[in-house]
Amino acid sequence: MAKEIELKLSVSRHHIESLKQQPLFQSPQVIDQGAKALKNIYFDTPEQDLTRERVALRIREKEGRYIQTLKTSGKAEGGLHQRAEWEWYVDQPELDFELLKQTEWPAALNDPALLARIKPVFATDFMRNTWLYDGVGDDGERLLIEIALDRGQAWIGQGEERKHDEICELELELMAGSPAGLFQVALELGQQIPLLSSDVSKAQRGYRLCAPESYQVREPEQSFVEDATLELAFCQMLQRELMLWPQYLEAWQFTRDWQYVTLALESLRNIGGLYESFSDIIPADPEGDLDPLLTKLIRQLRDVDAWHRTAGLMNGNGQAWQQEAQKKAEDRMEVLLQTVGLGQIALQIGLQLVSLSWRTRWSEEHQQRAQRRLNLA
Repeated sequence: MAKEIELKLSVSRHHIESLKQQPLFQSPQVIDQGAKALKNIYFDTPEQDLTRERVALRIREKEGRYIQTLKTSGKAEGGLHQRAEWEWYVDQPELDFELLKQTEWPAALNDPALLARIKPVFATDFMRNTWLYDGVGDDGERLLIEIALDRGQAWIGQGEERKHDEICELELELMAGSPAGLFQVALELGQQIPLLSSDVSKAQRGYRLCAPESYQVREPEQSFVEDATLELAFCQMLQRELMLWPQYLEAWQFTRDWQYVTLALESLRNIGGLYESFSDIIPADPEGDLDPLLTKLIRQLRDVDAWHRTAGLMNGNGQAWQQEAQKKAEDRMEVLLQTVGLGQIALQIGLQLVSLSWRTRWSEEHQQRAQRRLNLA
């Protein structure tokens, strides 16, 4: 078993060549490790029992060899993924169920009748370019990161019935050092290239192709431990919103359902509200640009979503106007999604959360307030 810690970022195929030309990729700290074609078959029951237990089971073909992989759900927060992973070489692209006995295979999936129903459900084919970053993090410690650029498709069906979802993502996997280093490298790459944190896995892309009409963003419930401090409560609420608003925007791209733009706007407003409400324990960085970036994005999304709010007031009238307004708004959304500000907001917040950077600006009063219990404050 290995523990995988990686930061996943979505990137437009239109920006791939510009990404490769960024100064970081030209520096001596980065070693080009070439490109490989990867083909994956994902397995589940027709009822999707595996995904319900939040595990992913696949066989990957890599350079003529087959690798069986099991991944648990772990945690995916603001693009930062932490999960357990098991891998074995197998002789052919068929599952070896005996190997699963070595893992944290859920007890609910041990029924022989259920195991017999596990079949291929979808596939992913993509080209992976990899680089190895070997440098020093802001903490002065060695920072070793594998950078992978994946381009291809998740797909189901054959011939005219084939459906696909594009894969174009950058993954930064931590090999040595602090998770904060992942965000620091991503922020450097994202200064000129739009890179938005993503919690949508390749497996999720395949599953939603199986039933696109029922796809929806999972919204986790907000709960706090009994003795949660105000600082911890702030972190939990901020992490939830950081996970949600990029997913809402990605869901809009997949579904074109405008409810997701409205939800993304509300989530971003929640983030602004959290920073304002907790300003007595989370002092703003006087040299930071997060607040103006957040204010600008909220205004832009508000304006793009204006037609949708107006349409809701028209009681079904003005269909021709609505269609024209929607088309204009879709064009504006596509442009907005290609701006660097979105990614910078998500990455800056993610870095704050993993490093607790506001603590460096704490006064004694800030610290005392931050340590107060949520349910006693």
